[in-house]
Amino acid sequence: MELKRISQVRTLINNWGGEHREQTRRFARRLKGRFFVRITPDQLDVALQNVSVSSSGVLFVHCSFSSCGYFTGGSDNVLDGLQRICQTLCMPTHTYCYPADADPIAPLFSADGTPSKTGILTEQFRHRSGVLRSIHSTHSLAACGPMTREICRDHYKQDTPCGAGTPYSTLVSLRASVLLFGVDFNCYTLFHTAEDASGSEFAYENGTLDRLRVVDEVGAEQDCWSRRQSFTPRRFAETGDLLESAGLVRRAKLGRGTLLFVPDCSKVHDFLVERLRRIPDFLYQSCAKSLQ
Repeated sequence: MELKRISQVRTLINNWGGEHREQTRRFARRLKGRFFVRITPDQLDVALQNVSVSSSGVLFVHCSFSSCGYFTGGSDNVLDGLQRICQTLCMPTHTYCYPADADPIAPLFSADGTPSKTGILTEQFRHRSGVLRSIHSTHSLAACGPMTREICRDHYKQDTPCGAGTPYSTLVSLRASVLLFGVDFNCYTLFHTAEDASGSEFAYENGTLDRLRVVDEVGAEQDCWSRRQSFTPRRFAETGDLLESAGLVRRAKLGRGTLLFVPDCSKVHDFLVERLRRIPDFLYQSCAKSLQ
């Protein structure tokens, strides 16, 4: 694996310039963090002491652990650490199995077999003993703990990926905590839950209803229909700064990365819904209103 990475670096250096310049710089930054910033299990435990999960015991984690550095205890140690600080751990395992342009029907989603596209750690987590994954073609979620079945149930039966009746709205109703581990608010899935709850006309692609396919709880193939979230660029990272200035987010350093901790996602949800009801395109980059 290390030889492969070295070969990738050599290839990028040989192609330095033009379209490859920024790609090379990004790769070099990741490589520096991956090999030269070492994080021990004790350092991880100290950082996670800043994460005080809400009374629900539920923690939802978006993670890019390689952004922080090299974890000497490995990825299992990171997952163990996250599970120790909560009762029910949840992670996104999105797959984005949308219909192709030439095909009106989406590829078949299987909770057991379809790989997560939201990072190596989420893929490893979903394979752990006791973990259950919600059934949804585009925005599935994996969970482990006493609230798992309540959170994951009936996802594919809803007509939106992250709206009412989905695991994400359940997280809000449970007042779950959220941890952005080495990522910023561009990864905060619950923005979409707030857009749905506000009734914003900007939440979904107009006139798009996807025909999705899943393997259900008993192994049968099911067709289900879902609205598609808008792909219009959002100002999610900037909104994260606003949430932090409002005292709804706490920040801690870990290696070369950052932990952004939301103690109670329902408070963030209410904050966003109130603004979205006044300014339906509040989260859009094209919104004329300033963030406040």
